[in-house]
Parts: sequence; C-alpha cells; structure tokens
Amino acid sequence: MKGMIIGPYWQGFKRSLVTYTRIPLKVDWSDDIKHIPAVCFLPWIGLVVGLLSAWPLWFDWSTSLQALFMLLTAVLLTGGFHEDGLMDSCDGLIGGWDKEQRLSIMKDSRIGSYAALSIWFSLTLKWLLLSELLQVIPDSFLGFVYTLSGWCVVHIVARFIPLVLMNTLDYVTMGQSKASSMIAKLNPSQWLVALLPCLLIGVLAFNLFDLILTFIFAAVLVFLMRLYLRKKIDGFNGDTLGASEQIGEIFVVLCLLVSYS
Repeated sequence: MKGMIIGPYWQGFKRSLVTYTRIPLKVDWSDDIKHIPAVCFLPWIGLVVGLLSAWPLWFDWSTSLQALFMLLTAVLLTGGFHEDGLMDSCDGLIGGWDKEQRLSIMKDSRIGSYAALSIWFSLTLKWLLLSELLQVIPDSFLGFVYTLSGWCVVHIVARFIPLVLMNTLDYVTMGQSKASSMIAKLNPSQWLVALLPCLLIGVLAFNLFDLILTFIFAAVLVFLMRLYLRKKIDGFNGDTLGASEQIGEIFVVLCLLVSYS
C-alpha cells in the first residue's frame, strides 16, 4: 500500500529530474506507469540544483569567486535550459511586431541583440547580487545555514513561478514543441507538492515577515508577467516559462539581499 502511494510521486520526480537537469538517471517513460505530473516537482528540482551548486561555500574563497562558480554549476546542471528560454523570449517578445512574428522568432535558433543583452544583464545581475549577499551574511555556522537555504530558495521559488503562469494562461505555440508534452494543470494535492519546498526552505532563509512580503511581491511580479504575456502572445510557451524562472531567480536573490541588509 505504501509503495502504491509513494510510487507515482517518485516516478514523477524522476521524470522531472531527467527533463529539467542533465543528471543522468534511467527512467521508464511508459504511459502505463502511474506518475504525478513532472512539472509539479519543478520546485523540488530547484532544491536539488541549489544543493548541488552550493559546493563553493565549503571553500574559503572570495565571495565573487564563490558566486561565479555557484552560478556556473547551476547552469551546467540544467544545461542552460532556462537561460535559453530567456534569450528566445527577449528576441521574440521585444523584437516581434505581432503574435505570429514573435512566436516565429522564438523558434529561430539564432541569437539576436535582445537575447545577447538579456543574458548578459541577467547573469551579471545574479553574480553581483549573489556576491553582495554572500558578503553581508556573517561568516559562521548559522550564516552558512542561512546562505545555503537562501541559495536553495532562490531556485525553488523561481521554479514555482512558471507553474503559476502555466496554470493561469493558455498555451500557445507555432508548430511542434517539446514543451507541450510537459504542460499540465495541477490539482490541489499537486499544488501542495509544489508549494511544500517553498515553505519548508523559505522559513530557513527568511524570517516569517520577510517571507510573507517576498510571497506578496512575487504575486505582484507574476501578475505583471501575466499581463505582459497576454498582451504580447495571448498566453505562454516554453520559452516564456524559462524566462520567468530567470526573472524569478534575480527577484529572490534581491529579496534575500534586502532582508539580510
């Protein structure tokens, strides 16, 4: 009985891990195997990425070097999955004149000026903010706990944002898309699975008041994203979900810096 309950969750988690990271794991993709939708484990994947990419914190290096290697490791673990979405989205949403042209540009594998600018500013902002965050947190065991939980919550909350967009907007695409097979509307129990790491790790990274404020501002950020995407393409696609994750990372690091400062 216990295996019948846990099994679908474990299968969903494995599928999510293989889909959203480069971690080699053997998965049986048969449709007859019961599994929870892989997308609801996105925040849990963020926890895994955060933990594995936090290894530089164990070394007595400068905060700028620690931040650089933490960001680099996170990109290597995910294969630049979300960064690619950010670049494609900026090229399409900013460079296109109408919905069809914007979707067509996102399908183009070439990198435009908006893509280059977006990835440069995104990585630079994350590096500078994370370096500053590592510097303001006290160098102690408790400070290490705060830093580790804070870095994990960056990846956890940032991956919760695409789930909200996915469940509150229509999916739009032009031609075939790999993302279409991963789109799923979550039920209440699946929302709980996705929200659980946000709360568990969030209370370690923030005090309760700052955590509530972060969630409130995150809701405002998601609301503005929804308005923008509705105006530009009448919904979302895989690239815009990746872009929202990258914006979410910058947002949460900034919230952490404000909280600890």
